[in-house]
Amino acid sequence: MELVLFHMPGSRAERVRWMLDELGLDYRLENIDLFKGEGQGEAYLAIHPLGQLPALKVDDDVMIESGAIVQWLAESVPDSGLAPAPGEPARRAFDQWMYFAATSLEDPAWEMMLHSRILPAEQAVADIVPFAEQRYRRVLGVLEATLRDSEYLVAGRFSAADIMTGYILAWFPELLAGFPALQAYLARLQQRPAYPRAAA
Repeated sequence: MELVLFHMPGSRAERVRWMLDELGLDYRLENIDLFKGEGQGEAYLAIHPLGQLPALKVDDDVMIESGAIVQWLAESVPDSGLAPAPGEPARRAFDQWMYFAATSLEDPAWEMMLHSRILPAEQAVADIVPFAEQRYRRVLGVLEATLRDSEYLVAGRFSAADIMTGYILAWFPELLAGFPALQAYLARLQQRPAYPRAAA
């Protein structure tokens, strides 16, 4: 199986790269600089019709959406233990936290990122940031309560749900002050051998 990951540091492609490295799979990186407009080039639009990242080429097929790719990769190597099998009791929690990371956690984090670090001043709406941060902190409270007595989100074992969640928590580590369980959780994730390469 030939795997090609279309990637840019700091993008959601890091989730996929982290998973690939956790699984020890061979893959090739194709760097796409979105800030230089490379995502809107004809060649890349033929791969990802929205010109976004990530995209993972699997032989002659292409997958988009980081959460779907991370889950598919975890399930493609069932012995990895990174996704409970359908029918296992832990699967309900796994599905919940996978979607939680991609929606409840990422949505306010992305609003903060977009309007404080990415958009030019004339397009950013500064008033969005405090409201988004308030929403984000509420979500952090849910994760804090969940991780207070568990090292990881699903059955006490590292899984793809932790990759989805940890990637977002690393965007704003300063906002984890006051959430000691989350601070310890992110530190555990960042100590994994596969993590530094994904975040480089």
